[in-house]
Amino acid sequence: MKLWMDFLSYHPYWLLYLKSDIYYLLFYHVLRYRRKVVRQNLMRSFPEKNARDVKLVEKHFYRNLCDLFVEAPKMLRMESDGYKNRLTYTNPELIKQLYEQHKNVFYAIPHSGNWEWFGKMMPDLSNHNCLAVYKKVENSVFERLMLYLRTKDCSLEMVESNSALRRLMQLRESQNAVLMVADQTSHGLDSDYWNEFLHQETCWFTGLERIAKKLDYAVVFVAMKRTGRGRYEVTFELITDNPKETEKGYIMECYARCVERFIEGQPDNWLWSHRRWKHQRKQAEA
Repeated sequence: MKLWMDFLSYHPYWLLYLKSDIYYLLFYHVLRYRRKVVRQNLMRSFPEKNARDVKLVEKHFYRNLCDLFVEAPKMLRMESDGYKNRLTYTNPELIKQLYEQHKNVFYAIPHSGNWEWFGKMMPDLSNHNCLAVYKKVENSVFERLMLYLRTKDCSLEMVESNSALRRLMQLRESQNAVLMVADQTSHGLDSDYWNEFLHQETCWFTGLERIAKKLDYAVVFVAMKRTGRGRYEVTFELITDNPKETEKGYIMECYARCVERFIEGQPDNWLWSHRRWKHQRKQAEA
């Protein structure tokens, strides 16, 4: 599998996107991959949209999803492929300022844009020691492949979510920047953070807030907007640079509102194929 990915990484973008168009026809029209889940998520999230508008967002989402699939091999040779020209930042000075202020940083990013590409480019943003938190998956082959893609020729350290706090405690003498994809579906417990998000009762993992407050990490929302095929624009939004002084739930609520506002602005650019709302609060167990 690694050799195959390495082979694909040499493909020019036009060829990869031609393959993406074929994958779109296969996954959307033939296999109908998770179409019921995607349609239900969109209809509940945008009750003001008619069926035609929902279907249009749905189709654009599947095209974006297939593009993400073919863009993955390019993670193996970003530098030689002119990758930096494909990802631009509107306000990188915010990250440099936080570094100069000796602040550790949590990059809080949703499943939008190409979050994998952003992770690979983190070391270029500042002189922070860079880490990324990931959730272990059952398929060990797929996990090894993704770790290989994320870390090859890159100073990014991958940390499994269950050991994230322990590892960051070990690195307290370093100035760190940590990437966390913080919009995954939590366990649906009363101890999770619950709010209304996209017109639905939604639960969130609280690890981002708990670790930020404990270790005094600034929290920055990463809005990664797709501007074209293989081209993305990143804007940073500071949620807090003084987390210990915030009230319980403040960071999670701010993050949720940032994600919601971003999705409403570019609805096809979020990962609609996961079962984000499989838990309901009234069914949650303590």
